[in-house]
Amino acid sequence: MFKIKNFFLNLCSIILFATFIVAIRFEPITQSFELDYDEGLNLIKALLYSRGFSFYSQIWSDQPPLFTVILSYWLNLFGQSVFAARLLTLLFSSLLIWCFYQLIRRELGNIPAFIATVLLFTSWLYIRLSISVMIGLPSLSLAMLSIYLISLYKQNHLNRYLIFSGIAFALSLQTKAFTVFLIPLVMMYIWDFQINLFQFKKDYNLRNNIQNTFSALLQWIGILCFTYIIIALLFGQFSHQEQLVQTHLNQPINTEIKNYDNLYYLNFMTAQDRDYIFLAIVGILTIIYHKNKSGLLPITWFFTSTLILLFHKPIWYHHYHLISIPICWLAAYAIASLLDLLSQNWHGNLKSFFKSINFFKLIIISLISLIFVSLIFATPPITKGGPPKDLQLLQLVIKYKDSTNWVFTDRPIYAFYANLPVPPEMAVISSKRINSGKLTNQEMLEILKKYRPEQIVIARMDFHILNEPEIRNYVNKYYTKTYSNKKDSKDLREHEHYILSSLITQNKVNLSQGK
Repeated sequence: MFKIKNFFLNLCSIILFATFIVAIRFEPITQSFELDYDEGLNLIKALLYSRGFSFYSQIWSDQPPLFTVILSYWLNLFGQSVFAARLLTLLFSSLLIWCFYQLIRRELGNIPAFIATVLLFTSWLYIRLSISVMIGLPSLSLAMLSIYLISLYKQNHLNRYLIFSGIAFALSLQTKAFTVFLIPLVMMYIWDFQINLFQFKKDYNLRNNIQNTFSALLQWIGILCFTYIIIALLFGQFSHQEQLVQTHLNQPINTEIKNYDNLYYLNFMTAQDRDYIFLAIVGILTIIYHKNKSGLLPITWFFTSTLILLFHKPIWYHHYHLISIPICWLAAYAIASLLDLLSQNWHGNLKSFFKSINFFKLIIISLISLIFVSLIFATPPITKGGPPKDLQLLQLVIKYKDSTNWVFTDRPIYAFYANLPVPPEMAVISSKRINSGKLTNQEMLEILKKYRPEQIVIARMDFHILNEPEIRNYVNKYYTKTYSNKKDSKDLREHEHYILSSLITQNKVNLSQGK
């Protein structure tokens, strides 16, 4: 009964957090047309999957399938709406926050855990990404769940925690594979960072402990690999590595885009959380001073992810959580250290406190507080806005909805709002795919000819499909332009809508016959 009660209390805390986010961000969740281009990609893949199309063999995708599959069933249950999809991401975010709090609470206590959780919650774009239909946060959420389950295993050595942890991490990789760098760090966490084995042959207890830990490591990695492989086989991932791997590797470097300047963009991302980074540095020094092995996981996570972001090209704003989570985690150690420093000299009243605390400790506390407050005031208000909304274009897509079987578009969010499918080969159309040569102009022309979509919607700014002469000629021959927001020849923000000419002719015939 106690376990059941505890489970429901934890579940309620996650739901309460999600409810709180909905309350304070109700308008962005319900009114924002599109918070990121990736929202449209994930939503349209979920729509296609729900209509019976298979991943990779039919639905082109350069990401693992798990989140899309869950999203598909979620939307079938709660309705095909962007709002429902954003609620699913928010639940994953709530799980991450809960696991983050529990991990720190078990090690450092309630107050450091609460403050660190507030820091994470208020870190740059955390709330925004908590309500965006994107796969990064759900993947990190499952990874945090895996780490939390390992902490439970280390406390009572029940194998079920180890098994569920391996499953959770496999699900994380099958959501977005960028958490793969955490595998060796988690393995060291299971090993408890005991690298020194020189007494292995001399000390029986140590040898027995190492053998048990090694067995736990093999069990964890075995469950992880088994779960990952089963999911990969179910969706045929191994036979479609050109989508999942080669697309990411064959990316040309574009120095004109700021996201390829790692130092610049990393500084841009961390600018708003420099006060948190300062606390993290204090936390690192505290961990080193006290030789706290439990703090090695957030330290290695922070430095490993920072190193990856220094060399990975390009980096995007949604990569920031790879470092913001360990930053806030390390800050908890600084907060715990300050609380210990104060509690050692606190005897019940303010007067005795100032008498008992020595001058050196007072200087340290004052200096840390002063720097932290200064960094708060010095933090620039960096924000990230969503892509522009074109209501007239959306209204046209919905207007011809009943006569449409397929929508050919480079921005599938328009098709999703109208509950219309795109050709599954076009589920993901992005600069990454085009630049890697995984979607050529000739292939797009063949897709147009194969599906003969009743509507064409062009709404991306970083490339323009119709600039290709063959595609432009084909569209001009069989389609009629119904909308363009381009005001002059210098305007690059062009949105266009085309309707199949034969469909317009048929509509005119129907109108003349009074149908």
